[in-house]
Amino acid sequence: MIMRHEPLKQSSGRRENQSGAALVMSLVLLLILTLIGIAALRNTAMQERMAGSLQDQNLAFQSAEAALREGEAALDVAVLPEFNGANGWHAWTSTSKPRWEQSPSETGRGGAINYSGEYEGVVAPQFFIEQLPAVVVEETPGGSRALGGGEALEEIDIYRVTARGFGRNPGTVVILQSVYRR
Repeated sequence: MIMRHEPLKQSSGRRENQSGAALVMSLVLLLILTLIGIAALRNTAMQERMAGSLQDQNLAFQSAEAALREGEAALDVAVLPEFNGANGWHAWTSTSKPRWEQSPSETGRGGAINYSGEYEGVVAPQFFIEQLPAVVVEETPGGSRALGGGEALEEIDIYRVTARGFGRNPGTVVILQSVYRR
């Protein structure tokens, strides 16, 4: 038995009329989908970085807040230590730069106090306390209380607590201040 193979019949369309338009359109569509995918990937990566930065800033804020509250609690004791520039207790001076930027030789021994609590993965937040000039409350001739222009009634001690908290990234720093009346 010998089988004969008949030649394949050609399609009705001629090969010379085909220009490859389907291939070109497929490649253009693939290029457009690739660009959309890359843009979506970049957008997602940027949102992840923004969320991480916000979380780091929030951590720095919380650590500074905890140090600030500890500094205020240190002022609630019966007898305060001497404000001699040692160990974070400073008398007010009109320095040109903030205390946390001064070297220990400029601020005395230990420019700031480290927070005693625990913050995992971050540098310990710090605080320092400044004794500001006392405010004299006076009674005016009309009987009201004011800060000047009358007879001295009382002297109010004022303190400024400054706290500095850090995030996981060492460049993330939050500085908080409060004024405390005692």
